[in-house]
Amino acid sequence: MDTSALFKLSYGLYVTGVKTEKGLGGCIVDAVGQVAAGSNPLVMLACMKKNYTNECIKKTGEYTLSVLSTDTEPFVIGNFGFQSGRDVEKWANVPHRIKDGLPFLNNACAYLRLRVINTLEFPTHTMFVGEVIDAENGENSAKPLVYADYQATMRAAVGEAFQKFKETGKPPQSHAQWRCPLCGYVYDGDTPFERLPDTWICPMCGVGKESFEKVT
Repeated sequence: MDTSALFKLSYGLYVTGVKTEKGLGGCIVDAVGQVAAGSNPLVMLACMKKNYTNECIKKTGEYTLSVLSTDTEPFVIGNFGFQSGRDVEKWANVPHRIKDGLPFLNNACAYLRLRVINTLEFPTHTMFVGEVIDAENGENSAKPLVYADYQATMRAAVGEAFQKFKETGKPPQSHAQWRCPLCGYVYDGDTPFERLPDTWICPMCGVGKESFEKVT
């Protein structure tokens, strides 16, 4: 059987956020899907049993999902996917915010907070069915990252970014840039993962921030 055929199924990529005994944890997940709509939408998450995140969700009954975008820093995926929250504080390595005691990634496409209402156990995974109790769109207007695109275009970069982190002990200090489509002026963020200021306008032609195009 060629298991690579399963890569052709449509998945997104997400970062979970959970509370742990020591602080905060989470991991990369892809098996996520909405299973009910209406006034009480439900979302399914299948999480590997060996993951510390699985253990934490079972203890607390709640978690968050940050929807990754096509311009997600490769290190973010390596940070949450290539090491265990039993050993490291992953959230300390990435820009994030806390809401109601749970973490969300900065610069994600969208954010969901869920409360577990049912679980199903399978040989390798636990399926958590969660009620969406909070949701909002992020400021990032890029398209959500699809697992097939990750396999095709990002996998090598993720490995390289995480290997560099292991060698240096420091997360990457990459800077986002935005280009004015009218005059070509480039705004270079002066802090990691920085966004355009809310009141920003192009100093050359006066175009507002909503017209700027993000580049790396």
